[in-house]
Amino acid sequence: MSSMPKIIGDFMEMTFTNKICKVNVTSVETPSPNIKIIHFKGVFPHVKFKLGQAIVIRIDDTNYRNYTPSKWNSETGTFEVIFHIHHNGPGSKFVDNLKPNDQITVGLPRGFKIFNKEAKYHFFFGDETCISVFKSMKDEINRTEKNYLGILELDEDSICVPEKLGLVVDVVPKSISKAEQAIKALHNLDTEIWDLWKNGFFYLMGNAKSIQAFRKALREKGISNKNIHTQPYWAEGKAGL
Repeated sequence: MSSMPKIIGDFMEMTFTNKICKVNVTSVETPSPNIKIIHFKGVFPHVKFKLGQAIVIRIDDTNYRNYTPSKWNSETGTFEVIFHIHHNGPGSKFVDNLKPNDQITVGLPRGFKIFNKEAKYHFFFGDETCISVFKSMKDEINRTEKNYLGILELDEDSICVPEKLGLVVDVVPKSISKAEQAIKALHNLDTEIWDLWKNGFFYLMGNAKSIQAFRKALREKGISNKNIHTQPYWAEGKAGL
């Protein structure tokens, strides 16, 4: 009976073989104690990756976790993920133990595209779990000469990470009242800046309650629902969303 979970996991891989591949870890960077940037290499030449799509990583016989790549290149078979190591759960432990030459099982990118390439102004709100997707969007925004702003709620250990990644955003400390400091920063935006960004596209990701609070603040400032994309990655007391 002890081998049954592994048999089930292996069966799933065989069943969805065209959507799953093996990749190798090529390098690991640790810009802060709870952030790891890991590069992978495999073979998936026909994948048409869209910004914001997620992959799944098999972390044990039966469990998988979702992560959003910060870089993806199907031609070279390479991608990068910026992981938040929260030291609470099997996914975090698995990622924290990865080292060069390790091989893992990955479910190829899926999900709808969330990046609004037509928008001239983009606004990010989130936490450590969002750095990977915001980094990928930032690179595309810079490439197309668009504009972005952002407010990130980060733990003290992660405050330096956005700057190291070239992500120019305001960083505020987390508070007991979800998004409290971020909302204050939103209200403190210069009027001329807000006049431009109020017609932009807003990406709210990360903690579910923080998203709810920040979205409410945006709606009170007159931002339309159609200009707001929300993507909760986690909530207190839940293993994953």
